[in-house]
Amino acid sequence: MKKAKGFTLIELLVVIAIIALLLAILVPALNRVKVQATGIVCLSHLDGLTMAWVLYAEDNDTKVVGPTPYGPDAYTNERVPPTPTGALRRVWNFVGSPHDQNGSGRNDVLEDELRGFRTGGLWGYAETEKIYHCLSDKRYLKPPTGDGSGSWGLKGGYRSYSLGAVWNCYTPGWNTDENMVVVYSTSEIVSPAYKMVFLEENDGYGYNGNTFNFFLNTRAYWGDPFSVSHGNRSTFGFADGHAEMHEWKDQSTRDMAEENIKLKYLYAGEHEDIDWFRQHYVPGRMPAALRNI
Repeated sequence: MKKAKGFTLIELLVVIAIIALLLAILVPALNRVKVQATGIVCLSHLDGLTMAWVLYAEDNDTKVVGPTPYGPDAYTNERVPPTPTGALRRVWNFVGSPHDQNGSGRNDVLEDELRGFRTGGLWGYAETEKIYHCLSDKRYLKPPTGDGSGSWGLKGGYRSYSLGAVWNCYTPGWNTDENMVVVYSTSEIVSPAYKMVFLEENDGYGYNGNTFNFFLNTRAYWGDPFSVSHGNRSTFGFADGHAEMHEWKDQSTRDMAEENIKLKYLYAGEHEDIDWFRQHYVPGRMPAALRNI
């Protein structure tokens, strides 16, 4: 009888070792490719959303859309000028708050958040829900962290992009001094190609229910956490309609995003990122009182 041929134990171990080595080499490379691919899609989404922001202003006598997703109909009454005694003016915001089929506030299923997109001021220029979402943002698959009050509903946020509190609004909450630099129209913007409009926010409260806030009166800490989900980079939309990625240098910036921490203090000697952000966050000219912070 002929003896059956087969692999020896040593040969099998060698093959397994080679496969394990190849996987160790390929998996990190594939992960990098995935990060790059989602970054490209995110950049495309934000490019379209930012252009919608520009088109809205062009169709509304240069007035910019509001940043506050309060109310199912996406309207709020804002103070002009942005002080407690400013006159109230009705502002259409870029998205509305989540709501059910009857218009009542609710954030229990994803469709509730999508309804809020459709009532917003930008929907006529960006009529697809996916453009408001980055593929790397998985918060909508988890319940919100928030403050435990339950007021943010059952779903995490699907909308990945936020507007800062420097655009056509007044936020009396945190003492950030953002009210000192609020603008109401594109004609007030200085160097639009360098002034950010949209950013990726990493808010755990549910649906990014407030504006994005950033402290202009200190360089010791940030404000709301934004997302660093494309390697060490984040995507921003700028006031001239283009979008681009920015790479962060400071470890405290990356930790803020990963840990989802509000008021993240900078580590000693780390100011490169926050200085870049300050320069691009203020739409007009930096007031003298805030220049030497």
